[in-house]
Amino acid sequence: MIAARLPLGPLVGFFVVVTGILALAQEATPVLTPVDKQQIEAALKLTTAEAAKYSFQLDGSETPPKLREEPLLRWSNPSVGEIHGNVFLWTVNERPVMIGSLYKWFTPHTHMSHEFHSLSEQPIAAKYDDQEKWRTKVGGVTFAALPDAPAPASSPGQRLLQMKRFAKDFAATKKERDGSQQELRLLTQPIYRYASPKQQVQDGGLFVLVQGTDPEVFLLLEARGEADSPRWMFAAARMNGVGFDVRYQDKPIWSVEAMPWRDIGGHAETYTTFMFPKTP
Repeated sequence: MIAARLPLGPLVGFFVVVTGILALAQEATPVLTPVDKQQIEAALKLTTAEAAKYSFQLDGSETPPKLREEPLLRWSNPSVGEIHGNVFLWTVNERPVMIGSLYKWFTPHTHMSHEFHSLSEQPIAAKYDDQEKWRTKVGGVTFAALPDAPAPASSPGQRLLQMKRFAKDFAATKKERDGSQQELRLLTQPIYRYASPKQQVQDGGLFVLVQGTDPEVFLLLEARGEADSPRWMFAAARMNGVGFDVRYQDKPIWSVEAMPWRDIGGHAETYTTFMFPKTP
């Protein structure tokens, strides 16, 4: 992710439907120094307050996306400096429509950045402190059938096992602007689990591929369609302006090229960033 590399930026028959199941995907907690703890607490306080200042509106919908109070993921990236961030999610009828990673630099920089990607299939507009700051012309994700996937299982527990198996078959390469490449690591548990009968989503999971613990690519897996014939679908979203190649069962399935800097900060694309130089 780290857009701060910017120059100083869904009755399902009679089945039981699982709604709003949240699963935090965290690795073993490292031993933190007092400074780390202070920075983590400061970043959490700052980012939580900032996330609450955003509001979103989907084209053709009167239901405003709702911010989940707690971050889905807390991350850092020691390879680039002392930086701590939190991932926030906005939903409509429990289904993800907006993901945001808000983070604070401590060294070598001191600014704060907010980066977002639309997870909606419709265009979306965003306000910050009631002032419009971002508007897209297209949806942020496009769902496609997961190749050779079996039919969704009948129980929530079995569907979770299916999603986790599918997710393990995804791999992603991050392509930096200087030509270097980095293989990303999958967090094997979904960071958010949901169902949205109103949108014909029987079950869904939001997974993430990370560098360290820094989210770089988000992966949506959904059992969706008519109640008697759902099928597994997937969609991917970047959380960085660089390029990515995503593979499924070792075959290319999704890719994006590096975005021009002007597009990243232009607040018209489905991925965008905001930078705040003056922060505590």
